[in-house]
Amino acid sequence: MSKKSTKLFAQKILERLREFIVSENLNIDRLPKWVKSANVKLARLNNSIIFLFEESFSDEDEFIDCGEVKSDIQFLLDLPEFIPKAACFRAPEKPNGGLIILHGEYGEDKKVIFKVVSDRSALFNVGYVNYHNPLAIINIFIQLISSDEVLATRFVPFAIFVHANDFSNFESFWNKCTPHIQDSLKLIHDSEAGDFYQFQTERKKVFQISKEKSVIVLGKYSNHEMNELLQVRDHLRAKGYDAHLIIELPEYPMMSNEEKVRLWTMASRFCVMIDRKAAGHIAEYQYLKNQRTILALLRPKGKGSTYMIGDEHFTDFQYINLFEFEKSPLEIIDIAIDWAEKLVRKRMKNYEAAYPWRRKRK
Repeated sequence: MSKKSTKLFAQKILERLREFIVSENLNIDRLPKWVKSANVKLARLNNSIIFLFEESFSDEDEFIDCGEVKSDIQFLLDLPEFIPKAACFRAPEKPNGGLIILHGEYGEDKKVIFKVVSDRSALFNVGYVNYHNPLAIINIFIQLISSDEVLATRFVPFAIFVHANDFSNFESFWNKCTPHIQDSLKLIHDSEAGDFYQFQTERKKVFQISKEKSVIVLGKYSNHEMNELLQVRDHLRAKGYDAHLIIELPEYPMMSNEEKVRLWTMASRFCVMIDRKAAGHIAEYQYLKNQRTILALLRPKGKGSTYMIGDEHFTDFQYINLFEFEKSPLEIIDIAIDWAEKLVRKRMKNYEAAYPWRRKRK
């Protein structure tokens, strides 16, 4: 059971599962995230191997060999090494038996927590018996408790326990597991859990779309000034941006006005602010400056609401710039857009070069 062979075994599990998903035309967005890209940890427990499949934070599979462990709880909860004195479950020992699955629930207001009430106990007695059937855990929180104190908690999306005898023949092992794992994936896909996973994926996609296309227009909301804001908003929309005024966007009872402004401006590609007369946008300016939001400040030539804002671009900040117009902000809005887009591209290039995990995804 070398590192190379155990990694290959895990890769085969993922390949077979993904082949099944394609053949059944299942929507991968309705399945656990590890199905799409997995962070796989594996460990050897005497004559058994444990594979833990979790969501990968990159867009590709990753494999981590954790070496030898003394108990499944030690591995799954990432605890210091200990030799268990007992086990919560006895693993079935039928040589021709199929896969046994502990299947929990995971979703909106739904969870299954299995509490291990001894700090010297294992979950299964695997590794300490001559043989055990393949075992799996799906969507269960495991919590280690001692004297009513929670010592550790981890969510296990998918873990599978494989005896050395089954490890030696992948096809035989997979034949034992196939119907049970496939049924579990179908159950998740067609249930409220599938709705939950799909919502998570769509929420992530909405944020990505927002960051790619959203522009927030800020300024004073009265009479002539409001008309200018709408003119600029619609000009941006005509350019293909998803442009909005803050007043148009959703707010939530638990959220202050400041939090609303911060939420939507941070989720935007860049912001445009029209600065004629003093209003709430003076406070908003400080929010954007502090959170490093790209901001084009548009104001009449030689005028503005106050000298307290609008000088940062001289020497201190790259991501704020001042654009002056004669009569209408529409005179210089395209110049402001070009500046903002150049800065967006510069940020993307520099951040990708600076952050190793972003380079890895390319």
